[in-house]
This record gives sequence, structure tokens and C-alpha cells, in this order.
Amino acid sequence: DWSTQENSSTYRLLVILRPPPGHSFILDTTKQPQAGRIRVALECLCPEEQLLGKICFLHPYAGQLPREQDWYLLDTLCTGSFLDVNKVIYWVQMLVVSAWLLLPQSLHCELTALPSDKCCRFQLSSPSGMQSTIEMALAVQ
Repeated sequence: DWSTQENSSTYRLLVILRPPPGHSFILDTTKQPQAGRIRVALECLCPEEQLLGKICFLHPYAGQLPREQDWYLLDTLCTGSFLDVNKVIYWVQMLVVSAWLLLPQSLHCELTALPSDKCCRFQLSSPSGMQSTIEMALAVQ
């Protein structure tokens, strides 16, 4: 979705997040006050997945443990066993800003992460005064 005004435009994107290997996203459907949260659960990848060279997170094969970066990612994005929306938004914003600096367009336009509680928001500003707002709504399947 997008819209334009005099010197600005807004682009809205839907970004589907996928769990890391060996994990799944499960919607919490309890009737408790925080229902609707997304739980991150471990999955068993035994034994057929091991033939593909994947390591089961529940049953490490031959003493192999999951890579530390996978655990770090979950610690970065979760509070307990649930995805933390604020942590995910912050992580995606930092990732996008870091990637932007590697693009040739970053020499001509400035990308700024904007505060938001429900989506990732960015403002792209050009030297000519044109501004674009990019809103990335995050979802899981």
C-alpha cells in the first residue's frame, strides 16, 4: 500500500517473519490477559533432518549443540519463551539501518528509524526535500 502528498509519500509493507531452524511460532490462544502472544517453541528435527545436515535442537546428535548465534537471536527477540514485539521492532530497525548504509543510495538519501510500538517505521529524506515514510508491519504465519 502507498499514498502520496505534496512532498512526501508513505509506503506500507507486510513482512512475514519465519522462525529460526529448529523452532516454530505458536499463537497463545489462552483466555489470559496477554493472550495472542507468539510463543517460540523448539522442534524436533530427528532423524530425517539429520540426513540433511541439520541439528535437532531438542536432541543434539553426537554431542553437537545448536549454534550460539541461534540462541543469541532468540535472547535478542524474546522475553521468556514469547516474541517481544518491542525487541523485534528494534532489531529489525537496526538491521535495516545497517543494511542501508551499505547501499549506494545512502550517499544521497538519509534513512532514519522512527519510534513506533506496533510496526517498524523509517523516514527516507533526500537533499531535494522529498520525504518518504516506510512502515513495515511484521507478522508470523
